[in-house]
Amino acid sequence: MTEPAEARPVPPLPVIRYAATQREAETLVEEAVADWPPLPGLTMRANAVRLLASMYHVHGSTRFPRGWVRPAMQAFIDAGVDCPNARCWRSYRSDVQDNPGGFLSTKGTPTELLRQMELDLMGA
Repeated sequence: MTEPAEARPVPPLPVIRYAATQREAETLVEEAVADWPPLPGLTMRANAVRLLASMYHVHGSTRFPRGWVRPAMQAFIDAGVDCPNARCWRSYRSDVQDNPGGFLSTKGTPTELLRQMELDLMGA
């Protein structure tokens, strides 16, 4: 009989907060999570891509307000799903920004949003 997999440790939240844009970042993440919430059973990567694509859809750009990583991490922690650390969040954003179509085959991702991102970014 196999032992159940241990839960990943919860990464520490970034300590720097950006007073000028923090509320804007929190509102963006809240709206994006309402549209495409992180789901248990999906990979950490799939949930991160779901949120990033949703944030792009809400914001219209991948240049999110400063301080966006902390509320994104908090949303995952609150949902009880595996949460990437701050460095991984920034890496995922870069990967989605550079090649949104590369995530179309990732189970649970919003393919229609990723396709639209790809079309939008091709024109940029």
